Amino acid sequence: MDKRIKPYGTWASPISADLVAGKSLRLGQVQGVGDDLYWTEGRPADSGRITIVHRDAEGGMVDLLPPPYSARSSVHEYGGGELLATTSGIYFVNADDQEVYTVETDGTITRLTETKGWRFSDLCLDQAHNRLIAVAEIHKEDHDPEPANALAAISLQQDQLGSVRLLAQGQDFYASPRLSPDGQTLAWLEWSLPHMPWEDATLKTAAPDADGLSDVRTIAGGDGTAAFQPAWSADGALFFVWDQSGWGNLHRLGEDGPECICQHPAEFGLPLWALGAKSYAILPDGRLFVTYFEEGRSNAALLTPETGALAPLKTGLSNVFGPTLLGGKVAAQITSHTEAPAIGLIDLDGSVSIVRRSAEFDLAPEAFSAGQVLKLQGKEGRTTWALYYPPASVDHAGPEGDAPPMLVSAHGGPTGMADRGLKLKVQYWTSRGFAYLDVDYAGSWGYGRAYREALNGQWGVADVEDVIAASEAVVAKGLADPGKLMISGGSAGGYTVLSALAFHDLYAAGASYYGVADLEKLLALTHKFESGYLYALTGTQSGNTEAVFRERSPLEHADQISSPVIFFQGDKDFVVPPGQSRDMAASLESRGVPVAYFEFAGEGHGFRAAATIAQSLQAEYAFYARVLNLAVEENLAEINIKNEGALT
Repeated sequence: MDKRIKPYGTWASPISADLVAGKSLRLGQVQGVGDDLYWTEGRPADSGRITIVHRDAEGGMVDLLPPPYSARSSVHEYGGGELLATTSGIYFVNADDQEVYTVETDGTITRLTETKGWRFSDLCLDQAHNRLIAVAEIHKEDHDPEPANALAAISLQQDQLGSVRLLAQGQDFYASPRLSPDGQTLAWLEWSLPHMPWEDATLKTAAPDADGLSDVRTIAGGDGTAAFQPAWSADGALFFVWDQSGWGNLHRLGEDGPECICQHPAEFGLPLWALGAKSYAILPDGRLFVTYFEEGRSNAALLTPETGALAPLKTGLSNVFGPTLLGGKVAAQITSHTEAPAIGLIDLDGSVSIVRRSAEFDLAPEAFSAGQVLKLQGKEGRTTWALYYPPASVDHAGPEGDAPPMLVSAHGGPTGMADRGLKLKVQYWTSRGFAYLDVDYAGSWGYGRAYREALNGQWGVADVEDVIAASEAVVAKGLADPGKLMISGGSAGGYTVLSALAFHDLYAAGASYYGVADLEKLLALTHKFESGYLYALTGTQSGNTEAVFRERSPLEHADQISSPVIFFQGDKDFVVPPGQSRDMAASLESRGVPVAYFEFAGEGHGFRAAATIAQSLQAEYAFYARVLNLAVEENLAEINIKNEGALT
């Protein structure tokens, strides 16, 4: 069938904002217990509420949490580690009160802890002492800027049920408490400000007893290196990821200390933004199912610890996240180029079966755009990585000789990376005739410590230079229209957006989702977890930030922004408070720059409700259509653009 020739950016699309938002489940933490599988699942159509789904050995699935229960931790504000499924019980952290509850497979729910101001996460079961061990965060008030963090024991004994005892404290942060199979040794991670967990996290072990921990030992990490994901094999061997070499490689604790079991120029770990993150699983035969990033691509493989042999699996997947053992298979979150993200089962020969799709749609594979990994040369010869998505449609094509408008995405973090695999939000744009460029700028995860540290002292500079360089390289290839480039990003990505608009003249418009505009206010108001992050990123020290913050804050240079900007913000954002977006929008409006501003009640740092997600996407498209004067085929959202007359 011949395709209709229509200008890029104006195509009718089967991928609606409602499909992106309301019909896409948010698949979360995955855990296996024997042949039973459990996972957390966010429901945007239910205001983002997160339930726990149980799949039994026969494949039957049932929700375990009815409203108003929602499994979500707020430790470090980013949470994670909200679920623990064991043979003796299923435990979860409830979003509203941050207390620990138990839930039976028949749906019976019982509150376990009764604390005020405490938050819990990253649970493990200590059978020998009939208790849970968890990460605890102790707030004196709501959103205490300096809560205490600790490892805590939660009693499961009937006469002390739910009572809490602190096991380890004194460090600023704790993560990943994991007990050896015999219950004799506890491993965990700890770190302190000003560091983030991927900068300087120490792996420790100790002997747990009824009163606390003894024989505390330092195993790896610290001194400018970071350990990640301690895990025990059935025979009591301790495995972990450690980036001592500059790459996060797998290690095992031997008689003489840590041993690297696979020296490879690839990243086998993950940035510990959310607790409970996992990148590998230990198989019954002693091998490891590992995931890793190499040359911009996600891989899965079987690793034999004794030989270091790495056997890649041909899964056909774009990414595998959070692997967990399930019988003789591995269960995980999975993505591909043409199907919605899913919970999948991976056989050890690489074959994949689907347990649960995040969305169902009847669209041909050619309706989707597959991300192409680009290795580009940035400023001063610096390597820059990106994923380029060309426009894609079953029914439409652009005029011969024309190049499409392109939306350039700056991911959050900034210690993060562009998502791999099918993401309906990306396809929303490519199916309408936009190119989409997802840039892994300097500081991004997945390319080793040196690439990540290239942003140290250069935030607001190197990230912006890389986004600019990647955009210009794609334009030079004829893959995007130089006069129709837009830039969009959230959180740290929003900061990159505003900085690119303030200090460069490349983009026709920008969208900032809860983005940073004022570094001084961010430092003053942000939460404990990230309170030291800014110093490394900007090359400053406490008490000596004023000059650099003034130089790097987009709000200080708002008078240099002439391109239209649309802002999206949650009024309950405690990571980047709403005053940042409000002040920036007001400054631009006062100078006659076209501005649209959306603030959503009840939303925090990252939108959860389907209505919010859909409205934001529709408004962003309507904004670009107005800026670029696109005659689109669908009914656009009504938006209020201040100084709209300046667009004509």
